[in-house]
Amino acid sequence: MRRLLRKIRNRLFAGLARKEELNQLYNQFAGLIQIQNAMQGSSVLRPMRGWAISPDAMAWILADLQERESPTVIEFGSGQSTIILATVLKQRGGRLVSVEHDSGYLGAIQRQAKACNVTDVITFALAPLVAMSPTCSSYDLTSLPDCSIDLALIDGPPFTNGLLTRLVPLRWATTHLIKGGAIFLDDAARGNEQECLRQLRAEFPGINIIEYAAEKGLAKLEFI
Repeated sequence: MRRLLRKIRNRLFAGLARKEELNQLYNQFAGLIQIQNAMQGSSVLRPMRGWAISPDAMAWILADLQERESPTVIEFGSGQSTIILATVLKQRGGRLVSVEHDSGYLGAIQRQAKACNVTDVITFALAPLVAMSPTCSSYDLTSLPDCSIDLALIDGPPFTNGLLTRLVPLRWATTHLIKGGAIFLDDAARGNEQECLRQLRAEFPGINIIEYAAEKGLAKLEFI
């Protein structure tokens, strides 16, 4: 029995060690790319993954976005996605609405956007969190512009605000989406996001959901 437990322990910790090595390799490679960007005069991004959207998920979104002419995009949860989307939209004649609940973090992204020269295509919207129930809060979206959108990225609020915290931005995006538009939900592999998708599908039976392979899961929503 001891020998078996020792084998299990060795395999477990060996796996953790390999994961840590892979994470370190990714961090070093990503850092090198940002150094090269800085030396070439391009925008420098802060680290992605973790709380931020992962590069593989963002690649799916950008592949969809490149097929749209002068698109209007909204993101719920400002961050490095703000800089990436705004840079692409500036090239394509589009606009970005970036929604964030944390005023301090929003200010940091605004400064980064200014440094990257993309503020002219971004409308920043501060949306404080309000209680939906005793155990869940989400964005107060009453001040958002009543506009049609081509694409939405839902990457907030943080899951710590309750099981259905992202259902509010999902509903908003669904009711403002143009025909042929798309909504992307980050972190779609988590139980909270899966529950939001189940409830949204019940409320909007005509919606089609496609799940992509990404580090934390990514779901694309569109009307059939």
